[in-house]
Amino acid sequence: MNTFVVKKWFDEGERCSFYTVLVGENKYSETDRFFMKFEETDNQYNREAHELLRLITYSIGNVYGAIDAFFDRTKNKAQALPPKPKKGIPEIFQMGINFPLRLYCFRISESIVILFNGGIKDQPTDQESKDLSLKFYEAQQLVNRISEAIHDGTMIVDNDSRTLTDFQGNSQIIL
Repeated sequence: MNTFVVKKWFDEGERCSFYTVLVGENKYSETDRFFMKFEETDNQYNREAHELLRLITYSIGNVYGAIDAFFDRTKNKAQALPPKPKKGIPEIFQMGINFPLRLYCFRISESIVILFNGGIKDQPTDQESKDLSLKFYEAQQLVNRISEAIHDGTMIVDNDSRTLTDFQGNSQIIL
């Protein structure tokens, strides 16, 4: 995998900050690329993309934080949003069991999540879904590299300030 940059994506919530990755020479982050695929109002998944965005920015970012209930779709080392429906959290329950989109991520803590890319889940498993299989593999590689960087001190996690920096204090982390 090419070099990538970990950078802040959304930190306006009271409970959780979200980061994303910018891979290689891409102009847009992986998370932006995911949401851009569904931004046209006539796209059949536009409503679902907006539901997922609200779940991330409002429910996780502002209300609950990155608690376990939101991260129960562990896909090898990465996780996938949205979570499986639960009666205890209405926002999750309303999305239903057959929600068609998956967005891969890596939960660092209850206050920091790194979002990747994703797509349409139209088969029983992510690996069988044409739109997800490559993104599933890429998410695993990204999680491995980020985990190594945290372990070796290249990336510093500060849960109190909900920030990630490199070992020199830079907010854009090149890996």
